[in-house]
Amino acid sequence: MSPVLRTWLGFAALGAALIHLAVGVTAPFPLSVLLVGFGIAELGWGIATLAAGRVITPRIVVGAALIPVYIWGATAALGSGLGVTSAQTGLPLYPMAVASLFSMFLAATVAIALRRAPNGILTPAGTAVPRAATPGGWRFLTGLVVGGFLLSALTTPALAATEVGSHAVPHGSHGVTEVTVPDSGGHRSH
Repeated sequence: MSPVLRTWLGFAALGAALIHLAVGVTAPFPLSVLLVGFGIAELGWGIATLAAGRVITPRIVVGAALIPVYIWGATAALGSGLGVTSAQTGLPLYPMAVASLFSMFLAATVAIALRRAPNGILTPAGTAVPRAATPGGWRFLTGLVVGGFLLSALTTPALAATEVGSHAVPHGSHGVTEVTVPDSGGHRSH
């Protein structure tokens, strides 16, 4: 697996974690516990994968990354069958769709990498990688920047669409709204 793809996996885990944490803190209690728990696990896994330079526990990730997607799907299906809207379940549509997109990307990419890997084992960081598989400096930097832009472009509006995001201070209202000019105390005309 290329370093760029591993970085994107870490970014996807971080994006899903941020959204699950933001949705989880305002969700009903059982869902809150699950989403905050998964958010913390995704955050830890994303950081560990970025720091280690390899995919940590790939077989577990393939199944575990999809559990929040299943929870959201079951909640939405059961809620809609009972006439409960997605807003009433505490799981907003857009943020959960983006988090699910990140989770599905994670699970699918790791599953494909495991399938293609010899003996179903991903190459650890210490093993020699063929020269053609290591990107050059500009290629890696481009992949890193594109991944960062995708992460921010998807995660920021999803976070803004959560209950937590609705309480954020609007841009431009952080400082003084009226300019005050101090009196210099001198040179007055009579």
